[in-house]
Amino acid sequence: MAVVRGINQITGTIENVTYYTMHGSDKVFLRRKGGPTKYRIQTDSKYATLRLNNSEWKGCAFMTQCFRSQMPDIRPIEDYPVCGSLNAIFKKIQKKEPVANLGKRSILLSQNKDLLNGFSFSRKQALESIVKVQIESSINRESGQIQVNIPTINTRMQLYNFQKLPYFRIAVDLVAISDLVYSESESKFIREYDVKRDVKNWVKTEWFPTAGVVPAIQLNFQHPDFGPTLPDCETLILIVGVEFGRMDDNLIPQAVKYAGSAKVVKVG
Repeated sequence: MAVVRGINQITGTIENVTYYTMHGSDKVFLRRKGGPTKYRIQTDSKYATLRLNNSEWKGCAFMTQCFRSQMPDIRPIEDYPVCGSLNAIFKKIQKKEPVANLGKRSILLSQNKDLLNGFSFSRKQALESIVKVQIESSINRESGQIQVNIPTINTRMQLYNFQKLPYFRIAVDLVAISDLVYSESESKFIREYDVKRDVKNWVKTEWFPTAGVVPAIQLNFQHPDFGPTLPDCETLILIVGVEFGRMDDNLIPQAVKYAGSAKVVKVG
């Protein structure tokens, strides 16, 4: 059943056409029903190449899942469908492998780190357009030591508080993601280095008022899971974000959804 939300906005299905919206966009998209059946795609020789492409796409989606599962705290910041953009990056990496291996091409992020550097989890507001100071960061793979330096922030000139909220804070996270390879024995893509780690929460500063001058911030911490034993097939990804918040009923500041921004600032 289709639902009319306004003069020019319809969602739902009319006959064989589906109208739908996507998070982060105010447009209405159309999708026509039809095409070959699932059974035919899985069995017909005509779709052999499509099956190989589908296999590789599952690998890209799995890579994205491995990445995002390590940082659940970032979900409230994402203001668009991040998964699609990450899938596209991992597909670009996958295409660098020989075409002769179609259907089983590895995703070697460790050899293509530059493609993920600078990735933004917000499209409406980039991190550098909100926090208008130079953020410096470093990663030490040998020790798992992370350092993030943010100079003094004059909020009147160097903080874009686009939702006019009373508080903000800086959040930092470090995650590791393994290259993916195809396992012949399991007939699927697996992590080259498969180790289960506990999900760590972001390292966050205290809440600062969005009016006034905030002294320089230096965040130093050592991730307990990373250090000398980290294999070359794992890539360390440092993410810095800013969150805005307001007081709840208990007079404790709470982050407001989609009011901040975050990006990958360093890949090592």
